[in-house]
Amino acid sequence: MPSEVAMILAGGHMDGFGVLTRYRPKAALPFGGFYRLVDFALSNLSHSEITHAGLIIQYQPASLIEHVGVGQSWDLHGIGRLLKILPPYVGPHTTDWFTGTADALYQNLNFVEDLAPRDVLVLSGEHIYKMDYRPLLDYHRERGADITIVTKTFPPERCSRRFGYVRCDADNEIIEYYEKPDRPPTNIVSMGVYVFRREALADCLTRNAEEKRGHNLAIDVIPFMVGSSRVLAYPFDGRWEYLEDIEAYFQAHQQLLQPDRPIDLLEWEVMTNMSDRGLARRVSARIGGAAEVQRSMLSPGCEIEGTVTNSVLSPGVVIERDAVVEDCVLMHDCVVRRGARLTRVVADKDVEFGANCRIGAPIARRRNGAAAPPLTLLGKGVKIESGAEVTAGREIVRERGRGGAVTERAFAEGAVL
Repeated sequence: MPSEVAMILAGGHMDGFGVLTRYRPKAALPFGGFYRLVDFALSNLSHSEITHAGLIIQYQPASLIEHVGVGQSWDLHGIGRLLKILPPYVGPHTTDWFTGTADALYQNLNFVEDLAPRDVLVLSGEHIYKMDYRPLLDYHRERGADITIVTKTFPPERCSRRFGYVRCDADNEIIEYYEKPDRPPTNIVSMGVYVFRREALADCLTRNAEEKRGHNLAIDVIPFMVGSSRVLAYPFDGRWEYLEDIEAYFQAHQQLLQPDRPIDLLEWEVMTNMSDRGLARRVSARIGGAAEVQRSMLSPGCEIEGTVTNSVLSPGVVIERDAVVEDCVLMHDCVVRRGARLTRVVADKDVEFGANCRIGAPIARRRNGAAAPPLTLLGKGVKIESGAEVTAGREIVRERGRGGAVTERAFAEGAVL
């Protein structure tokens, strides 16, 4: 039996990402060209030699299931290795849709009990960071903790009510825990990475369910353990991005383009599913003789004939001659036709921008030093016709009708939204 098992929470839906999480969970969001957010947690497990994990899913899980599969891409499949997808289920006892993180873990305690590890590592599948979990596990065990919470010290200006905060004594024992307070009482933030002694996890989840306190691990379980159990903080000094909304997602992509690479996908050795949309078979990006590319990241299969500046392009993106793409994130197989101009656009897969269309704020405005306009979001498969204009801050989605049918919402030639 493994000495530790990981439980990855990957079933959540985040409103702050608009059309990008309409038909997928946040954990399945593409990032950095051809990765997905869940790849960071899975890669950390693989590099830490943690061999058994459960992936808890719920919201719109199809793309996540397809991407993760049986875990082979992260060396989590084979003899003595396991990645098991854990969806909601119907059983002989009371079962239902997961109503929160605590409930999701509680309904999957049987998975943990069957493997009988000493400790349970609870992770989010939605954060960007590189971490070796082995020193964390050693710290947890050597100090006899019931639960260890990974923490990070934030500068005051970054503290907001989006996070959980801890107050510690001189030995890093947590004496107070605050989840999403109106006014942050400290600048020590919980990263949502936990190690539980297995018996402590089962006891606190069972007690929470019996007392019907609530369904959220950070709100309804952790605060009750502080003071009654041995709860420690484990400071982390590496890079960690929570990605609270679409602007944070965009800015994380900008970090990929900085000379010092605060997020370095190569150095972090992030692993992914190379079969996704035939990634392993795609040829290198091609840059034409008339193309201009500055401070950008191009993925395999890209074909560039126009101008690309300060942007991240996923595999198969085509930029035709005289097209201009500035400050954009374009996902797989988007096509930007001749003469189109895109500024601060985040486009999901298979979006087509017609010739001479204008999407987002005018480029001249950005160059004159004005404040950055809001991002313009386009959902998967949207088609913008030639000459159409879409102003900054809009969201455009390709609706799914009854029976799964798709409702086209293309813009007519010359239309303005």
